[in-house]
Amino acid sequence: MTINLVWRTDVHLSDRAPSSRTDEWADTVFDKLGQVRDLAREVNAAAILDGGDFFHIKSPGRNSHALVHRTADHHSNYPCPVYCTPGNHDSVYGDYAFLPQQPLGVLYSTGVYKRLYDEHEAVFTHDGVTVRVVGVPYHGTSYDMERFTSIEKGDEDILICVAHVLASQKGGTMFEGEDIIKYGDLVDTAPDVYLFGHWHKDQGVKEIGGKQFVNIGSLTRGALSQDNMDRIPSAAVLRCTSKGVEVEVRPLNVGPPEEVFDVEGRARQVKRQVEMDSFVTAIRDALQPKEGGETLVASIAGMEDVPNEIRERALAYLERV
Repeated sequence: MTINLVWRTDVHLSDRAPSSRTDEWADTVFDKLGQVRDLAREVNAAAILDGGDFFHIKSPGRNSHALVHRTADHHSNYPCPVYCTPGNHDSVYGDYAFLPQQPLGVLYSTGVYKRLYDEHEAVFTHDGVTVRVVGVPYHGTSYDMERFTSIEKGDEDILICVAHVLASQKGGTMFEGEDIIKYGDLVDTAPDVYLFGHWHKDQGVKEIGGKQFVNIGSLTRGALSQDNMDRIPSAAVLRCTSKGVEVEVRPLNVGPPEEVFDVEGRARQVKRQVEMDSFVTAIRDALQPKEGGETLVASIAGMEDVPNEIRERALAYLERV
């Protein structure tokens, strides 16, 4: 017998659809959530583990009571509990200290969701096998590695860590200055399995140094990018036995990109961007010194036959460019 757990992350539920989507966003998201629920029922899961960013809008006042009610009602018929680690979108300022005023905090308070962070952990025991799950919530762009190195293994057979942080096999930093944890830097820590939320890209399942790193990306596709056009959102089943953990990735049933994305609108947006880039390049080239060493600014300033008011306005426009 096994202890089965189902993994999902980055749902990004909202009342309003992303600008790139043409379908009814909430209906689409709840359909995916229903597929995960059915998967949990199929494998007789002990729990569903959620990696955070369940809600998309950080401001609590911009998530309707109807949306929170629908979420609670949807989860009321789940075959098992849902444990959730807070993400950066689940609280204002990305600070989970504000959870009491957030929609996710309401779900915690009502018991629809169970907390999975800091001292809040989950333990499952069956047929002589014990699995313990801990959570590391989003806590800023510079990650506190002590949150990982301080995790200690107890009497459990398998220790799983759910973390809402950027992570990859290569590591480094994201272009906005946020850390990216390198899998290899976690090899000497206590958890046997890491489940990562936050990065929407599907990076698959990797085994390094006897540990498994599950990083299959967001359950939804909000932004119209090539990655989302090609990516099929997935959930994962973790089968835990005395021999270890077997991870099975289960793709969801989703609509084709041309049915759910504003592909034509995206093409127009790309065309406008290309035209704007060309325009800016042309202006930049025009402002470079000419063969005689005179810039466009100097040329305009030297037009004595042009009224001062006109020259000053033209120079002001150039400075803005």
